[in-house]
This record gives sequence, structure tokens and C-alpha cells, in this order.
Amino acid sequence: MRFLCARTVTRVCAATALLLSGVALAQADSVSMQIIADNDFALFSGTDTKITRLIYQNGVSWPDQLNELLTFSFGLQPGETTLYLLGMGGGGSEENISGTVNGVDITSIPVSMSSDIAPNLTGYLDNIDTVADATYNASVPDVKQAFPSLTWGAPAYTNSQGVVEQSPTGQGYYFATDTAHLFAFSAASVNVPTSTPEPASYVLLAAGLLSAGLIRRRPRA
Repeated sequence: MRFLCARTVTRVCAATALLLSGVALAQADSVSMQIIADNDFALFSGTDTKITRLIYQNGVSWPDQLNELLTFSFGLQPGETTLYLLGMGGGGSEENISGTVNGVDITSIPVSMSSDIAPNLTGYLDNIDTVADATYNASVPDVKQAFPSLTWGAPAYTNSQGVVEQSPTGQGYYFATDTAHLFAFSAASVNVPTSTPEPASYVLLAAGLLSAGLIRRRPRA
């Protein structure tokens, strides 16, 4: 019969946390991003069927966005394979989004553009000025709830609109005024490593616990 005493349980938990924290740290990578949008944008992660979380919320109006956001670190969670740029238009005659992720032009990779998500974002249309000055905060629950009802298609390309002309690439995508759209692309296409649970990880964890002598067997009577 096997047993774990209270002291052993504590040691097991501590060792497990240490090993798992090492795995988590290994998943964090430095990502460079130069995105410019008229007027605002945010970056989400997820899979090809759902949004999981918000990675970055812009808070700077253009053209200062290019200098504000250079490099930051994040790690994709196990199962996350897709990145979603939310382009948010805040009035005017044109809306567009452009730039690079890890030096990769977002117009040079396969990208899908969603239907307008603005009606699903709380306070978006009622407070369009906050979108225009890049102070609107996109709600993760709003985006998650709207996701299943969105339709997807090819984005409209442009290389002549004002904001796009100031981007690092001189080209980007445009959309209708006062609308918001998700631009989806695979993490692998911009060299952001994905993480999937592997049996080897669990073998490594078990081996570490066993080698530390944390699991003991009670002698038989």
C-alpha cells in the first residue's frame, strides 16, 4: 500500500511547482511588433476556433504607435496556435492596419479578416471618440462571445492610405469607417513558437519526483 505523509506532500507540491515554472519560463519568447492602426488595435491569442486571451492592448494614437511598441515578451499557452489583431476604426474617411510581427509583414502571410465586430464591443459605437484617441479597452468577454457568430474572408489590401504610408512596410489592410475587425494569422507564420503538451514533459516531471525520493512505498506487514 502506498502513502504520502503531509511533509512529503508539501515537498511534492514544491518540486512540481518548480518544474512547471521552469517549463512556463521556457515558453516565454521575445517578440518584436511594429503595428500602426487607424485608430486603435489590440492583440489576442487563441486557436482557429476561439479567442483565449488578450496579449497586448494599445493605448497610443497613431503615428506614435510605431515608437511606443517595439519588443515585449510573452509565451503562448499550450494549444494556442493563432494570433488575432483587432483593428479598431474611430471615425474619418478611412480605417486601416499595417506593420510587422517579428519582422514579418502581415500582408505577406495568409490572413483572414472577420466581419464587423464593433456592435458586439460594449460602448464602442457610443464612445467612438475613445477609439479615435486610442483609449478604448477591448473586452475579452465581448470578443469571446462574438467570435462564433463572425464570418471570415480575405482582407482588403491597400498601399495608398495615409496611415499605411507611414508604416514600416508601406502596405496594409483597410476596412470601413467606425467598424472593428479581427485579422487572424497563425503564430508560426510570424515565427512565434507554439506550445503543445508532450508526453515527454510528464515523463520528465515523474522522473524528477522519483529521483528526489518524494514518492515512497510503505513496507508490507
